[in-house]
Amino acid sequence: MWRYSAGIGLTLVVAVAQTATAQSPRIGVDRRVELMAILFKLAGNPEYNQNNFVQYNADIERQFGPFRSHQAVALARGLRERHNTGFSGVMGIAIRVTDPPALRERVPPDSLSADVWRFADAARRFAVDSRADAFFAAHRVLYDSANARLRRPVEREAPFEWIERFFGVPADRDFVVVPLLANSQTNFGNCVHPQGGRLECYSILGHYATDSAAFPVYDSGFVQTLVHEVSHGYANPLDDAHRAEFERSAPRIYGVVADAMQLQGYDRWTSMVNESLVHATVARYLLAHKGAERLQAFLRDERAGSWLWVEELSDLFGGYEADRRTYPALASFMPRVIGYFDSLPDRVPAMQRRYDALRPRVVSLSIENGSETVDPALREIVVRFDRPVSDDGWSVLPVLGPSGPVPGAQERFPKITWKALDSTRATFAVGKALDSAGTILRLGVELEPSRLYELQLNTAHGHGFRSVPDGVPLAPYRIRFTTRAAVGR
Repeated sequence: MWRYSAGIGLTLVVAVAQTATAQSPRIGVDRRVELMAILFKLAGNPEYNQNNFVQYNADIERQFGPFRSHQAVALARGLRERHNTGFSGVMGIAIRVTDPPALRERVPPDSLSADVWRFADAARRFAVDSRADAFFAAHRVLYDSANARLRRPVEREAPFEWIERFFGVPADRDFVVVPLLANSQTNFGNCVHPQGGRLECYSILGHYATDSAAFPVYDSGFVQTLVHEVSHGYANPLDDAHRAEFERSAPRIYGVVADAMQLQGYDRWTSMVNESLVHATVARYLLAHKGAERLQAFLRDERAGSWLWVEELSDLFGGYEADRRTYPALASFMPRVIGYFDSLPDRVPAMQRRYDALRPRVVSLSIENGSETVDPALREIVVRFDRPVSDDGWSVLPVLGPSGPVPGAQERFPKITWKALDSTRATFAVGKALDSAGTILRLGVELEPSRLYELQLNTAHGHGFRSVPDGVPLAPYRIRFTTRAAVGR
């Protein structure tokens, strides 16, 4: 079985990739992935600054923070500003080069822009100047632990063969599963076809919890995320092959749900189509492997994130699964999928209205939203809902954008003074209490004079306050106010 070692070079990595099968994916921390995440973290990409892995993040800052003025960081910032390079685009660069410090191209030079190769040259110097190899070697125990912990659920439950059968594609690629530690709260799915090798499809997975020893925790729930990321390697090419047909309807669908999509990081209709195919695939996986109850919970979350059509699309995929003689591969079923999308533009607005009618609403605040004269001595904000709600712990947060808190949001977030009654996410969940009826939220705060404050109830993904018993989320609700000057000033 292949095991990652910080001291093993790319020659072994590629050799293993050529012999791997769907039953034996490569699993392990990847220094290329870590290095690129670190560079774009230093460059200020907000999606690469989402990390609750406190000690490791502190180690990164200690080792690499002094190199923020390095040319590689400046070029990374330029790629973001001029070419919108971020999210999976960063990981796309990582898997197209060899291990640091060499960072040589694994793909034809003309397959990436001159700006990317210029960045790769500077990244090579960054790796040497910052002694990145020493950093990776010093964290060998952490990496080995992450590898072993992620390997258990992947090898026990990951349905690579099911994914291949579902899409009807032969075993034409190698699967690589990578724990992403430098940015622990994001997941990416990327594929690359290196020169002279087989197609490699990566599932690059963050984590959301650590144990008492501060090591990452991966449970069977990560397999669902893995299915999602692996499916992108099959679904995205189908979207690309039918771009013109999807363009008949998808931009109009996107226009209805654009606000929710953008807050989730999907800033164009093509991303929405890719994700729709993947989400419906995950639904079929859950039905086949986890049962109807788990599927229904997933579909509730889909609707909460404004993916209002995924249940219907999943049912359509059920027809595909039932008639594989006619449709040997999902590619042959795409005319039916495109026809379904053509039916949506005239129906999605009504689907949205029906769902919004089920959402709980804020009916009053104890302060005026938008006020510029709030008393700085105030110690409690009271929110009243129009119906009972429950709280999953992600309900009171700094104002969020697609990649996490918007610039300055942490500074404008009020100091919270009470301890949570029932939450495991203390960072955002302290200081709030629902009454026994679930209709009144009391939020303890400590304010300063002449300060602008902002906070947000619920996320665009549907996390936070939800109606009882239906589980429909409150739409993201922003509270903004300014405290008046202290008396006597």
